[in-house]
Amino acid sequence: MKADLYAPTRWTRGLVFECIVVALISLIAITVSAMHNEFSITDTINWIQSGKIRSTFYNNDVLLANALLNGRVWIPKPDVWIDALVYHGKHYIIEGPFPALLVMPLVMIFGVENANQTLASIFFGAVATTLGWYICVRLGVKRGPRLWLTLFLLAGTDLWWCAELGDVWFFAHVVVVVFVFLALLELLGRRRGWLVALYACCAAETRFTLLLALPFFAYILASGGWYSEDHHLNWRSLRGFTLTVGVGTLLWVVYNELRWGLPYDIGYTNFYRQDTWGQTTGSPFRLSYVPYQLYSYFMRPPDFVEYKQLPIPPYFKVNMNGIALPFTSPALILVFFSQIPQRLKVALWTCIILIALPNFAYYLNGWYQFGMRHALDFEPFLFVLMAYAVRERMPHWGALLCAYSAAVGVWGVWFWDVFIRAGD
Repeated sequence: MKADLYAPTRWTRGLVFECIVVALISLIAITVSAMHNEFSITDTINWIQSGKIRSTFYNNDVLLANALLNGRVWIPKPDVWIDALVYHGKHYIIEGPFPALLVMPLVMIFGVENANQTLASIFFGAVATTLGWYICVRLGVKRGPRLWLTLFLLAGTDLWWCAELGDVWFFAHVVVVVFVFLALLELLGRRRGWLVALYACCAAETRFTLLLALPFFAYILASGGWYSEDHHLNWRSLRGFTLTVGVGTLLWVVYNELRWGLPYDIGYTNFYRQDTWGQTTGSPFRLSYVPYQLYSYFMRPPDFVEYKQLPIPPYFKVNMNGIALPFTSPALILVFFSQIPQRLKVALWTCIILIALPNFAYYLNGWYQFGMRHALDFEPFLFVLMAYAVRERMPHWGALLCAYSAAVGVWGVWFWDVFIRAGD
């Protein structure tokens, strides 16, 4: 076992202070961007004085939380922008139900009409950023590279953009990052199987692609933990993990029986068959969609703004189908320089590929977005590989790519607030 793989785990005053600072900075940044629609000093002051934070009207999780509090799984007929599925005369939320549990306290306190789902999204966005910092600490990343990686996580991915809007799909991405990080931190620490499974189930019941991360978590537990070099699997260590996953599966079956009268989920398939972007038959996952997804993830550029062949401000704009990762998050290339034991590298890449596959075969790439928001399903695992690439030092080119990614992310937040969601 290599001793240099171990990172300090003891909470010190310095570490607590660092985490508080990261949490406050990310919380302030996300909150300020959610408080106004014009990035001017006067407008910012006015919005801060009013204390008004945007409240998303895509508040599916608030509607579902209210339904659950009233002992039902269906919601009253919603506004047209809520993508609820009509089934046997009732309306059902098709997205994963776990985020609704997180906003339930807001619904209980303020009521369904006044509960602000975006507030929860902002809070968990700051939590996700702080957990990213702490994961770097646990992996032994020095403070300099840690700063660059945390900046990249917040602004170089779609995390900030998702958190400041709080729409149902975007809030789900933020929640997934939080609970995948929590599961990874438990694997880096006490390795309690039931707790790893609990976090993993929370992620999977938020974004269903995270079901494909369960084999990774199970393997790390069964192989003796994150740092073990023992290739013999110990299945006894999976008892708590298996039991918790079993309970989660049972709850999921019950939820589907209450909605559809079936033990499995048909929500996305039925919605796909009703969606104008879908097909009237078949599955929303098709190999024929792969070329479109590959173009979206790796080639789709921002749109150039011109009039009569002359560039006009802001010169570039967001394509409503998103912008490819090489343009928004080029610092991800650091994953290919990770210095990590082969066992972990293979396990992480297998997990990443498994999660990415359904996204690459889905009929929509995220559609209404700044970057490729579906990438947040697997970017927490890529973040770990990035951390292993720069544990001792961040190369100058890596810092430049992190800074560029963050600058593009800030531009994306600004563009969206000023030109697209200015009326929120």
